[in-house]
Amino acid sequence: MSRKNGKLGKSLLSLTSVVVLTGGLIGCGGNDKAPSASGEASSPSGSSNSGETVNIQFAGWGDPSEKEVFTKLIKGFEEKNPTIKVKYMHIPADYAGKMNTILAGGDAPDVFYVPDGDFGRWVSQGLLLPIDDYVSASSIDTADMWDSGLVRYRYDGASNGQGKLYALPKDIGPTVLYYNKDIFNAMNVPFPSADTPMTFEQLLDTAKKLTVEENGKVKQYGMGPIWWEGFVLGNGGKFLSDNKQEFLGNGKEAADALQFAADLSNVHKVVPNAAALKDMNDGQMFKTGKLAMMITGRWMVPEFRKLSFDWDVAPLPVNQWAGWSGSVGLGIYSKTKQADAAYKLVEYLGGPEGQKEQALMGFSIPSFKSMANTDVFLQPGQKPEHASVFIKAVESEVPGPWTNLPNAKWFDLLTQGLAPMWEGKKTAVDVLNELKPKIDQAIKEGNPAVFK
Repeated sequence: MSRKNGKLGKSLLSLTSVVVLTGGLIGCGGNDKAPSASGEASSPSGSSNSGETVNIQFAGWGDPSEKEVFTKLIKGFEEKNPTIKVKYMHIPADYAGKMNTILAGGDAPDVFYVPDGDFGRWVSQGLLLPIDDYVSASSIDTADMWDSGLVRYRYDGASNGQGKLYALPKDIGPTVLYYNKDIFNAMNVPFPSADTPMTFEQLLDTAKKLTVEENGKVKQYGMGPIWWEGFVLGNGGKFLSDNKQEFLGNGKEAADALQFAADLSNVHKVVPNAAALKDMNDGQMFKTGKLAMMITGRWMVPEFRKLSFDWDVAPLPVNQWAGWSGSVGLGIYSKTKQADAAYKLVEYLGGPEGQKEQALMGFSIPSFKSMANTDVFLQPGQKPEHASVFIKAVESEVPGPWTNLPNAKWFDLLTQGLAPMWEGKKTAVDVLNELKPKIDQAIKEGNPAVFK
């Protein structure tokens, strides 16, 4: 559930509060197997056989419900592994920023969350331990895992997506359309299909019917802010060339999709603009009935199950089954002195037991396909009614474009450079063509290994 510099990050921040980290939290004890000079684990046995107690530290973020689940998981892990003790460092706010500081200090937790938007940078800096040997020697069945979850945690020394595996997915969260069924019923608008994604034209028509204006002001918006990367992908657009050396986001398909997304707000007034979102974000607007539809991931289900109105999910409205999914990995610090014990924890959290606990609380889709297609995840009788939408979405959605290269400055330039388009001051074509040479330069300067 990661989205680089995007709305997801803001959503996560809204769920959390600030915590002060101290040096005392960071220190790790124990004396387990050490990685070799090459960074490879010296003994991928996945267990500690010395009989001595090993202390490791685990860092992650999350709202109180996620913290509760992982506290429970760690307790279960320690009961099954009595010689391994885990100190849980919960970082509720600015996780990546705080972890950057901790990692720079050279004394990081043995196991920690790896947002897919930060994976490329952290692995290219040599901060993560490759885990292929451990996985091969363990009970993890990677053939049963979503490939789009695993692939984003591979790195070949030049770009992401291939090469050695450096983390197991903690979760994978495809993006879908949430809608308020009570508003649809009240306005006599048919529900979106759970099987066929809306086209852009159908989305606009539906959003117009659900938008309510009073005295010149919009009281209820048909649609929430657009998560535009999925619109580009759904319209057949590409961000990078196949060799990842060139920005292609100024192509016709991408430009058309972005112009449509901008027009939803600036021309059709069915999506709130930045000013309308000043005091309330999209999630808050949805929960208070000010949005009829919004885009987000599975991670909102526990929160939305508390709502008083009826709601459901549908495919991302991008012309076809397409879009992007977010994820967080479970990585091992490359300098850990407890590699065996650390992997044991990664295996537990990323394996069937950890995935089952997360799924049962409605928070995420299991990383294992066979488990996702059971009541552990589908949970009949609980919202959303069409939970299978998430499964079909994860089968068709790809990792976000920020995961494609270790240095993602090019994507930051793109995101920031789109502002004149969102403000209606420039067309998508003009903005993207102006950005292309700058983004191409950033790709080359930030990722020289791709050009060798």
